Amino acid sequence: MAGFAWFQEGVTYGGNDLANFNSLSVPRQGMTHLFASTTDFLLNSDQTARTVSVGSGNVFLGLTAGGATWAWSPGATVAVPTASNVNPRRDLIVARLTTLADDGTNGVAIEIVPGTPAATPVAPARPVNAVALGWVDVPKATTTFTLTVTRYQGQYRDQAALAGRSTIAIDWAGQLPTASTVGVGATVYDVGTNQRWVRKADGTWFTTDPGPWQAVTLSNYQASDGTNVTVSGTLYVRESSTMWEFSGRVDLSPSKAPGQLVSIGSAPAAISRPKVNTYGTIGQTFFSAAGADARLGFMTSGGLELGAVGAINALYINLQLSKSPYNT
Repeated sequence: MAGFAWFQEGVTYGGNDLANFNSLSVPRQGMTHLFASTTDFLLNSDQTARTVSVGSGNVFLGLTAGGATWAWSPGATVAVPTASNVNPRRDLIVARLTTLADDGTNGVAIEIVPGTPAATPVAPARPVNAVALGWVDVPKATTTFTLTVTRYQGQYRDQAALAGRSTIAIDWAGQLPTASTVGVGATVYDVGTNQRWVRKADGTWFTTDPGPWQAVTLSNYQASDGTNVTVSGTLYVRESSTMWEFSGRVDLSPSKAPGQLVSIGSAPAAISRPKVNTYGTIGQTFFSAAGADARLGFMTSGGLELGAVGAINALYINLQLSKSPYNT
């Protein structure tokens, strides 16, 4: 079978040729459908009118027959069907390709696909050659409804948004696509965590952008002489592919020497754990002549271990712990 180059003068091309060319020229990074930006097809609900308005937008639609095409819609307003008196229902709002017009104009229908009422309702199947824009959850026997955006929020793992020439944007609650589905060097921007992730040659993701700060759960401890010490204050942790960061102030009452290694809290489950206990130095206030440094350990269990000398009043923590082949 002979090959050919895009485009040759004097040659006539059809819709399938254009769809194939589009598929090759736009970096979908393993996704089937791509919104032109994170602001295309914005959704707003009107409870009084019982409608959902869909803003204008461009979308790169992967076609079931192969290839892909750009399509545009000026937006539309859809009416939410009347609630069932028996069970709740989940409807699906879609942008569906209706023609292969070369500019997409009038080739996209904004539709609401009614779901089936059920005790635990699920969204109806997404039509072919369509993108899912949102879910409408309709309680039984009511005039209200709840709108959930599904454009690039992760409910449909083959939908994302463009965030640059070789970057796609997602907001999948901190999850990433499987690295093997995208090309080496591809970048995924996580809108929810504000992180840029690069697909490495070894099939893993890498970022130097720290994720959002998350609160550490503090816990009281017992000093070596049996005194119960209350641990309070505010401590946060975040991480990237290169380090863990801890920041905050922890107050200890009463102020006294621990006399032993003690646990003062634990990192949230979403933060990765080191494979060996990892330690750093933090500052402390004191009421005795003891030194002003303390040791804080991030343990394989996710706990925070304090080693200190003297009567401690407060810990001032601004600690970075590097990740390396030794501890990760």
